[in-house]
Amino acid sequence: MPPLVDLFRLGQLLVLSATLPIAVIAARGYRGTPFGRVVLPLVPITVAYLSIAATKLVAPAASADASRLLGTVAVALMAWTAVQAILLLSGRRLL
Repeated sequence: MPPLVDLFRLGQLLVLSATLPIAVIAARGYRGTPFGRVVLPLVPITVAYLSIAATKLVAPAASADASRLLGTVAVALMAWTAVQAILLLSGRRLL
């Protein structure tokens, strides 16, 4: 039986795999709208975290550098998404 950590990583991988199509549908549905700028980064953020989870599950020894790089990209995209949401909700960007 695999250790509990591996089971949790597998669960994370399954949840993120189920979330990716929903993020793609949302990004395509809101394309060209001001809210689309907020939703668009959800796809690469989900892909980055899915890649981190898959790398840790498949090759745990080689995952440190990849996790740092993909995690940095995901956090930067989340910050950009937060800025876009603040601009939209504060009224600085027209609906």
